[in-house]
Amino acid sequence: MRRQLLPAIVSVAALSLACGGDTMGRMRVAQYPPDFHYITKGEIQTRMGELAKDVVALDALLSAEGGPGTDERDQVLTILRRMRIVAGQLKKAGTRSSHPRIDEGAPRLVTDIERAIAEVRMQTPPTYYEAGRVVGTCTYCHESRIDRAAHAKPPG
Repeated sequence: MRRQLLPAIVSVAALSLACGGDTMGRMRVAQYPPDFHYITKGEIQTRMGELAKDVVALDALLSAEGGPGTDERDQVLTILRRMRIVAGQLKKAGTRSSHPRIDEGAPRLVTDIERAIAEVRMQTPPTYYEAGRVVGTCTYCHESRIDRAAHAKPPG
């Protein structure tokens, strides 16, 4: 019986590889409902790494001697907007994902980032309190990872 199954298993595996490299991805699409967002470990690591680098850059601007002024407003807004996009990629609106902690935390993070963007944009001179809260919230939970991002050498 085993000898008869082995060629069948090998044939199915070869056919799957020949039909395309992302067979498992296509299987996930068929397996989960349309309102479910499967997040791979690689996607989580990539997105969280991007957020960590942005938190480090934002923290550097906010902690500069004398604090950020009007001149730094555009830099702070650019970082916050980039963070909003990345956080939104982790948690697509109206969907559940394969990562319950992201389901729980990402919408709140997006809201906090949007509040910080609004505060920086609308105040003259700009106020950076909410931007500092975003940095503090991320650092509170992910301090060791953010420290590694701060000390990572840029690629190249």
